[in-house]
Amino acid sequence: MTNVSIVPPRPEDPPCPDCGEPLVHVSTELASGAFRTQAAAMPQIPIHYYDCPECGTCWKLGTRLLPDPVRQTLRDAQG
Repeated sequence: MTNVSIVPPRPEDPPCPDCGEPLVHVSTELASGAFRTQAAAMPQIPIHYYDCPECGTCWKLGTRLLPDPVRQTLRDAQG
């Protein structure tokens, strides 16, 4: 039996929008990206999480690269 994955491969690590250094991949999750009860019925896409080792910012990439305020707050609290 052949193992077929519907998850597309992870893209190249993008540059940090703040400082231009390459971001470091932290993890990938399948999610709809929605914060609603209907989210389970929505298409699931890979959400890639990145950190910038140079400026310490956190990012997430679904359909576009966006700041990740939840992970940023947790990272800043750890200190």
